Amino acid sequence: MCLDTGTVYKRYVLCPHCKEDYLFTLRAIAHNPELTCHGCGGSIRLSDRVYDALLRDVRNTLDEIDFAPPSFISAHRRLAV
Repeated sequence: MCLDTGTVYKRYVLCPHCKEDYLFTLRAIAHNPELTCHGCGGSIRLSDRVYDALLRDVRNTLDEIDFAPPSFISAHRRLAV
């Protein structure tokens, strides 16, 4: 079983129509040019310059996640005493 951190971690994105922040996964933000607001159903166009800093930060975070060495330690692993 594999867990993709980018589909679990979320960031707030401001809807320009209803002026509210809504959570979206990092992968949704990075891989979609447009999101649908959870509140008003309006379109959030991530290509607008106002989202440049958010996109840059999300993509940098995903790069760090994707290229980090695995750090999972099984609960079944016994430590040597």
